[in-house]
Amino acid sequence: MYRAFRLVLQLGFCTGVLAASAAAQAPPAASPLVDSLNQRRAQGPDTARLRLLLADANALRTTEPIEARRLATLALQEARRGPGRPAQQQAALLLLGRLANAEGDFATAAKNLMPALRLAEQRHDLLGQGSACLALATTNKNLQQLAQSLQYARRAQALLSQAVQAGDARAAKPLAIAYNNSGTALMEQNQLAAARADFRTSLQKARALGDSSVAVLALYNLGGLALRQKNGPEAYRYYRQTLAIDQAEGNEQGQAESWLNLGDALALLHRTAEAEDAYRHALQLARRLHALPIVRVVYNGFASLYEAENQPAKALQWQKRFQLLNDSIFQQESTQQVAELQTKYDTEKKDAQNRLQAARLREQQQIIRRRTTLLWAGALVALLLAGLAYSWVARRRLRREVEFAEERQALQQQRAQAVLEAEETERRRIGSDLHDGVGQLLTAAKMNLHALGDELQLHTTGQQAMFQNALDGVDESFREVRSISHNLLPNALIKRGLAQAVRDFLNKIAPDGRLKVQLEVVGLDQGGRIPATVENVLFRVIQELVQNILKHARATEITLQIIRSAEELTVMVEDNGVGFDPAALGAEAGIGLKNIESRMAYLGGRADFDAAPGRGTTVTLEVPMEA
Repeated sequence: MYRAFRLVLQLGFCTGVLAASAAAQAPPAASPLVDSLNQRRAQGPDTARLRLLLADANALRTTEPIEARRLATLALQEARRGPGRPAQQQAALLLLGRLANAEGDFATAAKNLMPALRLAEQRHDLLGQGSACLALATTNKNLQQLAQSLQYARRAQALLSQAVQAGDARAAKPLAIAYNNSGTALMEQNQLAAARADFRTSLQKARALGDSSVAVLALYNLGGLALRQKNGPEAYRYYRQTLAIDQAEGNEQGQAESWLNLGDALALLHRTAEAEDAYRHALQLARRLHALPIVRVVYNGFASLYEAENQPAKALQWQKRFQLLNDSIFQQESTQQVAELQTKYDTEKKDAQNRLQAARLREQQQIIRRRTTLLWAGALVALLLAGLAYSWVARRRLRREVEFAEERQALQQQRAQAVLEAEETERRRIGSDLHDGVGQLLTAAKMNLHALGDELQLHTTGQQAMFQNALDGVDESFREVRSISHNLLPNALIKRGLAQAVRDFLNKIAPDGRLKVQLEVVGLDQGGRIPATVENVLFRVIQELVQNILKHARATEITLQIIRSAEELTVMVEDNGVGFDPAALGAEAGIGLKNIESRMAYLGGRADFDAAPGRGTTVTLEVPMEA
């Protein structure tokens, strides 16, 4: 029970109690911010009313959710009354869906988000579609409809990626969040390897954006995944990072949760004294913040720690504290729910009065609008015809540009394919020549040396040593030629596929055990064998990355993961070496990285280099399976 609750807290979904508390403690009178916004709308022109309603609702979304819902509802009614306002309807519906998600009313959230998604599709709004799918993923996740949640998260990723590629920078942060959402859905379906890959993708995108809020969420999820797998060292490493970010930003709520999670990781590592110290830090911060849900979990953490360490007296003491606080929080929640229902009733009553006044005002405004409608109708028709003509001309020009761009891309693809195929053909020819030509010559030379030795009948020790050195040199040359031939023409890649070829290659580079090499392969045997071109390119890239580690990194450990999902194939190569600064590489050293990037671009994929001096290097290769 304790572990399940802790996982919910780590994933950021434990907001029900805090939201209810905020609603119950909110004063009945309007805040100064609400008064200021109401005054601004009253003084503004009627033409700006809808825009101001939406702007004010968004501004109050986190601090005054009840008032924000009221304003968003008014904005939706206003947008539906007039024609040609689908963008405003979409914005109001999306905001109402998010507010309902935050309040735990998931049926209402879906009721608003689905029409918002349809409007965004009609408007070809990629960012709007992605945002609606992202919110629907959260709704289905909270309804425990995990398959639908994952489906919406993947759809959001595809739409937001298109928006980013189209130059919309606003889609970058929601895209990173979408990978967090898909990771949580996968983790709850026990697809842990795929969940870890999505969390790491989210972390990489958040760091590229410099967004610490999304990065912290990804680190929390990775830590929760490590705890679930009983991997104490990895969980400890992730939660140290979340604590450092929270401390740098002065986020005491985040610090309390980080200390709490660090206590769990240390308890898993049986570092009891350090776990106690981490729980005490979390308890001190949670009490100062009056964060009772965190205090409750800390009590439970102490109880579990002492129970695991066979200290039943202390475990019982903390378990009693946990039970008392749990009962207190339950009673407080009941009181808060009653207060929230009363507030909701008062708000709806006020909304009804406002709607009545608005209806009377609209009736007067409609009389005035009818008089001006006929005057504007002719002008609007002329404007519409001109707009249609301009749109038709612009669409034809855009279609021609797209066709030219597609032709250029196809030519570039053909050129890259020809270069890679020629390179692979040449490798195979050289490997075959070495094996069949030079190898046979060396074998003949060795046989001739043996025959010469028998005829000369060497007697002195010096002559025998020189003769043996000559034989050893021929043997070493034969082995070197055979090794080069196999690297150029790996039989395992041709006959048994990428995984076995990589496994054979890694076994050869560390036969003495001084370099620890770990290979993880997930899902590569599902869906049939991948295309030979993809196997060849990825094998050559992996060879180059590992050779770079052996030459420059001075690493003692190499971890290589190959993960295949329905949408993409991910390869991650990680070492604990000295690292490097990609920006400081010279032109000659940078050629190798550019070569890897160009090979991945040929497959329609990408290569990401996460490296810094002193902390090792992680290289992630992603290839879409559609390629």
